[in-house]
Amino acid sequence: MNKKLTLPVYFFTVFLSFSLGPNLSSAQSSVQPAAAMARPDAPMPGKELWDLTESKLFNGQVHKISLRMNQAVWNRLHEDEKTNGCRNLGTAKWAHLRDFTFNDIAMKDVAIRVRGNSSRCIPRLQFTISFDKAKGVYTRQGPEDWTEVKYSEPIADAIESRTLHGLEELSLRRSFNDSSSENDSGNGMLAREFVATWAAAKTEDVARTTLRGPPVYRTAYTLVEFQFCTDDADNVCDNRFSRAYLVAEPIDKGFFKMRYDDEKPTIFSMANGCALKVERGSGGFTYPCLEPGYLDGKKIDKDDVFTLLKALGHITGTDGLKNRLGAASTAQELGKVLDLDSLMNYAAFATTAGHWDSAYGNFNNDVLYFHAPSRKWKLIVWDVDNTFDFGGGSRGGPAHSYTYAEVADAPRILFDKLFSISALDAQFRKRLGNYLTVLYASEDSLKNRILDVRDRYIMKTNDELPIGERQNIQRAQGMLDYARQRVRVLRNQPRPPEP
Repeated sequence: MNKKLTLPVYFFTVFLSFSLGPNLSSAQSSVQPAAAMARPDAPMPGKELWDLTESKLFNGQVHKISLRMNQAVWNRLHEDEKTNGCRNLGTAKWAHLRDFTFNDIAMKDVAIRVRGNSSRCIPRLQFTISFDKAKGVYTRQGPEDWTEVKYSEPIADAIESRTLHGLEELSLRRSFNDSSSENDSGNGMLAREFVATWAAAKTEDVARTTLRGPPVYRTAYTLVEFQFCTDDADNVCDNRFSRAYLVAEPIDKGFFKMRYDDEKPTIFSMANGCALKVERGSGGFTYPCLEPGYLDGKKIDKDDVFTLLKALGHITGTDGLKNRLGAASTAQELGKVLDLDSLMNYAAFATTAGHWDSAYGNFNNDVLYFHAPSRKWKLIVWDVDNTFDFGGGSRGGPAHSYTYAEVADAPRILFDKLFSISALDAQFRKRLGNYLTVLYASEDSLKNRILDVRDRYIMKTNDELPIGERQNIQRAQGMLDYARQRVRVLRNQPRPPEP
């Protein structure tokens, strides 16, 4: 255990005697098992961290989460989103959770924040949960304004040394388009995302691009009970309801440590609808088209202009991606700039699962990662709820193109370059065929995965949810129909004409 936690047992006894948060009853307090909570003495190696999260969080089980907060905090989360026009303006506050329980692990004083970039006013908000945040966390009672929670030094130290089975944060994901009692579209989005993250992981069975684990976030089904307390009173917390969510792994420093043993990653988010797009004069290579997330392992402060410019130098600088890409004209030269296995695996997944809301399709979502040791750029899959043709012909609009080279409505910086080189285009079509074999020719096939999700996850969670919150199991058939049509077309995909 680290210095903050290398304390005698009496610390935890004394810890119980303190109020663990604003106006919390000590009778409600509990201290979590140190093994499940505390960071170890030395930083955990990437492999150990991967094994821990894989065995405890992303282990194929349906988890149960309980969140208890003040009713006024819940109300304010919604009010702030409406004030901001339902968009992420970077001003969302971390709010105080009185209790967080994950299966049998209970924590006091956890932080929660609304996540997402748009459509943030819906009742089924998506959240980020932080287990180690002790500063900048706000609470509220009744009609009062936000008040920052002030923790004593020992309590703050204990919180800041805390993880959930190795994760400092996790996301609770539900799409704006998912099936629920509010604005029910019946599209079964949780199942789509759960299957899509699995399908993205299967690309590693074709060509390994990481040391371990897939270049996509992991997900797990969970039932979440929300419990609200009136005026901070422990005996008035009977307003509650349950919903199904996906636990999602954050793409943070821990993600890169687990996959690449890289503790100082440089990454760029592409959730701005213009990433990797060749137009608008800039060529799509500017902020916020590629929004810096981490630079040399440090999270980017958006107000730090110097750091922003330094990060963007990786893209537009003399030795940046744009110039290096422009100078590459052969497969060998391009392979020195891009991790071609990473790009081809990503494209094989995106075109097979219909990940059009992406850097591959409409220039939105996913993460661009600079792997410093090799000086090559890789792609990480993110936000795959709109998959299996959701958003295309399934909603009455024009169907997305089935031709991998024509899925976007504008030139694409990385993929058009790759497909323009005949040797790489042929290599990609072979990669696509190998990926389809992985998805369809084994016992662990895409068809069986969809049926398994329907029977093991959707039906199981539906048994514990109110009628209006149940997922539509018939949507599994739509996913199967799409997958069947997709493989037939892609297996006969003609080579695109020479430019």
